[in-house]
Amino acid sequence: MRVLKAQLNTPPAYTRDMIVTLTNQGTGEQKQVKPYLDGSISVPNLEAGQWRMQVKHPNILFDLYDRNIQVFRDRPTITTIKIPTNIFENTPIEDTPEANLGPVQQRLDELTETGERQANKLGGQPIYADDWNEMATTVANLSRSTRELTELVAPNGHDHPEIVEKIEEIQRNIQSFYEVFGQAIAQIQRQMQALALQRKVESTLEKVHNIPPERRRELEELPKRLAESWLDSPGVYNAKKRRAAEQIQSELVSALAEATPDIRDDDDVKDLQGFTLAMATERPVISYAEEVTQQQRANKNSSKSIVGEALNAGRIANF
Repeated sequence: MRVLKAQLNTPPAYTRDMIVTLTNQGTGEQKQVKPYLDGSISVPNLEAGQWRMQVKHPNILFDLYDRNIQVFRDRPTITTIKIPTNIFENTPIEDTPEANLGPVQQRLDELTETGERQANKLGGQPIYADDWNEMATTVANLSRSTRELTELVAPNGHDHPEIVEKIEEIQRNIQSFYEVFGQAIAQIQRQMQALALQRKVESTLEKVHNIPPERRRELEELPKRLAESWLDSPGVYNAKKRRAAEQIQSELVSALAEATPDIRDDDDVKDLQGFTLAMATERPVISYAEEVTQQQRANKNSSKSIVGEALNAGRIANF
């Protein structure tokens, strides 16, 4: 029997709200299942072939898991779904028990009575040793009670380690969100930029006719291959983009050297030159935040809207 078995690694408190969507890549058929609290999933009677598995949580904007899996025809398909658990961190602030001040308050009341009794002396009355000792004991006990209060009730400027720990957790969660959000923005812009580049190349090739057919095909394929690399890491994608832009620049220089002035001054041709020059001279990056900044630099060198160019080139790939 063709059955898919999967295991989530998330705690029950988060697993119970998750929804797993399976999409047959060949037929488009969809199935939705909810995992058990222990994270296990069992889906029987699946058609053999490629299925896309997406895991969503109502409190998370992006897919927690999005991968293709192969459902076998002759045996059960078993897989694990590993989700970074730190994105669910929401530890409640530690409940610090209130200090019991009753005993100290009782002692202070007794000391108050003792002090008031000794305060009834009249002028000229002697102070006996017992009176002095009682007053000295009262002052000493008052000092001890005050000292004890400083340990039971923290004064101004004290530290709350449980609040500090919670703030640090929130900072980690925010940092995780920025990383995921920055990655998503960079990947969307990659596709838009590649589609815009494709449109610019097509517009230029319509006007520059002295490029051999095989090189024209190569120029047309460069943006398409770049678009297929949208999942690469920032460093790898940035290097591929620079190489593609350099190749386009090189072909343009050779073709325009023999072109007429009206072609060299054409708006579409100049737009492609400025756009690819900015892309070819980008510095290497290692993070998605740096990449987004680089993408904005290239986009500013386009005389046309990147979004409009991307839409004219075709539908943005489904990611």
